[in-house]
Amino acid sequence: MKDKKIIILSIVGVLLLVSIVVATSYAYFVANVSGNKDTNNVVVTNGVMALEYKDGDAINLGNAIPGSSVSKTFTVKNTGNVATNYTIYFSELSNKFVDKTDLVYTLTSSDGGKNVAQTQVPSTNEAMVSNYAIDAGKTHTYTLTITFLDKDENQDDNQGVSFSTKVSINETKEYVPVFAEQIADLATTDTTNFATDDPDNNIRYIGANPNNYVYFNCSDYSNQSDSTCERWRIIGVFKNMTKEDGSKEDLVKIVKDDSLSNISWDYKKNGVGTSTNDMGSNDWTDSQLMMMLNPTDYLKSGYTIDNNIVKDSKGQAIYQNMGSYYNGTSGCKPSAIASGADFTCTSIDFTSTGLKNDSTRNAIESVVWNLGGTGNYYSASNGLASHWYGYERGTTVYSGHATTWTGKVGLMYPSDYGYATAGGATTNRAACLAKELYNWDGSGVSDCKNNDYLYKSSYYQWTLAPYSSYSYSVFRVGAGGYVDRDGANDTNGVRPVAFLKSNISITDVGLGTAESPFQLKVG
Repeated sequence: MKDKKIIILSIVGVLLLVSIVVATSYAYFVANVSGNKDTNNVVVTNGVMALEYKDGDAINLGNAIPGSSVSKTFTVKNTGNVATNYTIYFSELSNKFVDKTDLVYTLTSSDGGKNVAQTQVPSTNEAMVSNYAIDAGKTHTYTLTITFLDKDENQDDNQGVSFSTKVSINETKEYVPVFAEQIADLATTDTTNFATDDPDNNIRYIGANPNNYVYFNCSDYSNQSDSTCERWRIIGVFKNMTKEDGSKEDLVKIVKDDSLSNISWDYKKNGVGTSTNDMGSNDWTDSQLMMMLNPTDYLKSGYTIDNNIVKDSKGQAIYQNMGSYYNGTSGCKPSAIASGADFTCTSIDFTSTGLKNDSTRNAIESVVWNLGGTGNYYSASNGLASHWYGYERGTTVYSGHATTWTGKVGLMYPSDYGYATAGGATTNRAACLAKELYNWDGSGVSDCKNNDYLYKSSYYQWTLAPYSSYSYSVFRVGAGGYVDRDGANDTNGVRPVAFLKSNISITDVGLGTAESPFQLKVG
């Protein structure tokens, strides 16, 4: 069990034995303190708990010999209006006693606190009282006594040794592991469904059909089923993801199991936004697909919205009804728009297939997505999954296009597809990762695509990576299993990808199978 927050900071007690002389001091505080060494009471408060020392904050025991002891009396009070639990523990403990059985402690309480019988002082940080309940407004009084036992024998081995510790009190609550930790725990024992061999050792699900199904985008998270939720797949846990606020966390990345539809990546014509030709732009920051998937918060800097018409920095119409998928409303497909023309909306309805509610929307973290690409990917010297991983995080893009984007909903990367394979009997995972993705459609390496849950034989899938040699070309995963490029104005399958917030966890319901997906604690 882990403490959610420290609400009472440390009391420092130091016992120092030099020629069998023991001295203790509780004089160090890093919380709000009222009182000092010259007053009778010292009170430490933080949150809904208060810790008070009845006899000042200093205690000394000089000229100690075996049989000597030192005591400290303190109270723990719940100043809040609801019951809670607390833990009293040794922290930053250093016990240099040679015969550690010579030093013991007792903890006594006469008003509802927990009594601890004579116990050997530990060698490492341990709790004296764990997760003990205290009602609102109640106070528990404790006396901690540390004793140098007299064993009626030669105890000279403990001359000149030292003992120091902090005695800390935390409010404690049941610890619920977050999703990233739960997946990491699974990966420690399961080498069939997981791999950690990309350059950053991210934890990834692998195989044709691993147990990585999860219910998401539910209309009712209290009653999760195929009728109330969509099935998504967990790509894995990605380390040190940069969030919109600049902080970094390990986050779980998920992808919708099915495509929304075959949709263009972008179809802005020459002179509109970042487009320099009539086949769209491969700059995700102003692509029409990005605008369809994400809310208006992520509109490109310098662009505006006027009566639901998105306009570029020159005031030209480029799209309409931004955020329709994200908001679960009727919207517009990415469509051709010429310079100076009015945008003609080709309707697409996300009232049933878009994000269903704020519980889902608020579960998605806003992160920095990498937008790097490449112009060379055809051979084993430049087209392996590991190469793609580096390209995506690099700065090779068409001149003037962005290398990163901050937002909520994106697409998978070519490297996600490559690293998701488990390989097979003929071509194992190592051989697949040594084969360029461009040639994964070869009959001799069919184990690679056929043992990869991100592969879909029925449709092509857009990725987020641009072909850097042209301004309009974007990489896709083909229905034949290979990775190649296509014009942004073409239509391919769209499978939304998102990173979940770090406080999301899974319940104890669900096995991760298609028949019994994991269930999330959301909202």
